[in-house]
Amino acid sequence: MNDTPPAQSPLPVADTPANHQTWWSGLEPQWQAAFQAAFLGHTNPPADEELENLRQTPALRLAGPTAPFPNMRFALTNCSGLTGMSRLETLVLTNHAIESIWELAHLTKLKSLFVSDNAIRSLAGIDGITQLEQLYAQANQIDSLEPIRNLTHLREVYVSGNALTSLKGLTRQHAQTIKAFFCLPNEHLADREIIRVERTLGIRCRSL
Repeated sequence: MNDTPPAQSPLPVADTPANHQTWWSGLEPQWQAAFQAAFLGHTNPPADEELENLRQTPALRLAGPTAPFPNMRFALTNCSGLTGMSRLETLVLTNHAIESIWELAHLTKLKSLFVSDNAIRSLAGIDGITQLEQLYAQANQIDSLEPIRNLTHLREVYVSGNALTSLKGLTRQHAQTIKAFFCLPNEHLADREIIRVERTLGIRCRSL
């Protein structure tokens, strides 16, 4: 599978009320509903100040209906509503039906990303988020860790319950920072690959 995200131009920076409203009008209905449920707290047309607060928030939690503590009643199918929200440092996007996260490529300030319990097939899109420290992506369909190769600030990585057959993407640089690496179980991940990572990189492969 090609791990290179599709070319995508970022949305214009919404630094005026007019741009705020243009951005809001361009969102898919599912994303308008998501923001209304999880951030705005109402279904009325949002005021300019509310949209400014949304676009500038450093943290966003969107927990789908099957999450332990959901704040949404439906599952999102993509990440399109997050394109351009470049101030985010913490993003919780769990228990949805999302298959791709390439739209997150412009969230370069992210330090914590929680995307567990989705249908994600590839981590493509986070390749350039070099400040990322926490990645919780368990219970998906991810088949490669190559996109984390340059993410050498990672401290916690949770990728259990995916479709991994290899742990390539982990490097000696990761060994200096990773304190918790949970990759088990992964049904098709061979014991020899686990041994390779533990012996040559010094990264312990833990089980949830």
